[in-house]
Amino acid sequence: MTPLRVWAERGLLGGLAPIVVYGSRFASNIILSRLLAPDEFGTAVAISVVLGIGGLTTDVALDRFVMINASPRALSTAHLVAAVNGIFLAGVLVLGAPVAAGIFGVSNFAASFALAAGVSAVGAFAHLGIKQIQRNYNYGREAVAQVTANVLGTLGLLVAATAFHNHRAIIVGIGLQSATYVLLSHVLAPSSYRFSYDKEMLFRALSFGLPLTLNGIGLAASSQLDRVLVGSWFGVKELGLYAVIIAMSVIPASLILNVFSNPSLSFLLSKGEDVAARRERYQLLLTFYSLVTGLYACWMVLTLDVLIPLIFGPSFTISASAHVLLVLIACLRLQRAGAPTSLLLASGRTKQLAMLNLSAGSGLLVAAACVAVWPNLEAILVGIAIGELASCTIFFTTLGKAVTRGRHAVADLVSAVAVPAVMAAALAWKPYPTWDTRGMLLLIGMLAVLAQLSLELYRNSSFRSVVARSSIGRGLQGYFAATER
Repeated sequence: MTPLRVWAERGLLGGLAPIVVYGSRFASNIILSRLLAPDEFGTAVAISVVLGIGGLTTDVALDRFVMINASPRALSTAHLVAAVNGIFLAGVLVLGAPVAAGIFGVSNFAASFALAAGVSAVGAFAHLGIKQIQRNYNYGREAVAQVTANVLGTLGLLVAATAFHNHRAIIVGIGLQSATYVLLSHVLAPSSYRFSYDKEMLFRALSFGLPLTLNGIGLAASSQLDRVLVGSWFGVKELGLYAVIIAMSVIPASLILNVFSNPSLSFLLSKGEDVAARRERYQLLLTFYSLVTGLYACWMVLTLDVLIPLIFGPSFTISASAHVLLVLIACLRLQRAGAPTSLLLASGRTKQLAMLNLSAGSGLLVAAACVAVWPNLEAILVGIAIGELASCTIFFTTLGKAVTRGRHAVADLVSAVAVPAVMAAALAWKPYPTWDTRGMLLLIGMLAVLAQLSLELYRNSSFRSVVARSSIGRGLQGYFAATER
């Protein structure tokens, strides 16, 4: 079996759970947008935003810690940290529920925010053993737990939305999903569930994870705080519209990242501490994510403005300027969180990762200034795009200097953003494209992706070797050999 096929199969199995998780979130947005009034839908989004921010800012990457440190001591210590962390977060969110509801202008629903926070604490008692075994590419048990939990959670949300026709449906969905996942994680885990207070291992876990609270703050600022600003400035009705356009643009990029994040980390860890091998594999990941991002940019340009009203209803539409900006935001975020983040996690450089991710939050400061002059959703997107570009530039130049001593840092950055920039420029040139224009945009996109593929084959010898050993490469070699004879 060729290496390319091996990694394709591992990526498919490892990506099953994230696909279902994001698919269920996407389906939940569709259900709520169709069955609830705009204000109720916006309130449901506000509740999910508060829970999302809380989860990101207290995330100490225990799933990654138990993958990197595969000992039973690490697992039992991680269970203790997870339980304490989850209870603490739930308490803070319950106490802060009136404030959170007030920020979104729905103070009368503070009890719903508090109830959702309490329900979310259930997830803190999941068995991390099904995460730990993913180090050895064993993704099956996690996939079963996630698929079952998210399918049941989505069905519960559908029933509740049909029965209640209000935002409380999302609490039912969250509660059912969390309880099911926790139960199945205990059933499927290969070891018993234990807590242990091991000072040495606790120090290791916190040394690894605490810097990532800064990383979580940066991720919350770049992926959730913008929704807080939209809800606070424009109300929950506009927040619902904003959530829809993000669901169709940025969230699929997050899905791609979640599909490939664990295989990427395993790929970098599989050669141990061999610096040369890790450098070579990092370059392969850069190539992979650049090609995936280029294809994703093409998909967004061609379909985003059509799919939003088709899926969520004719009341949800996207402007031409927002379309261009979302292409850039989603693709920059995909590149930043792809190969560079995987390398930093594999190297244990969580402090550096946290500081680099915080740089993306600078875009919200720009967004606030833009909204003061230009009070609409596009102003927020302009600020976010600027922050993502700055953060992506810092990521690639910093790691380029560390990994390749700066020799390829600029080339890596240009390769990462080239196709998205070309597609965004083409869309800005032909906004609100007709079907004939979409054909031209498709041709431009395919030419850009092929050009990037040719560039990567030229500059990356490891990528050439992988392609040569693949079925396609052997087929081409056989064809040219037969032609020469």
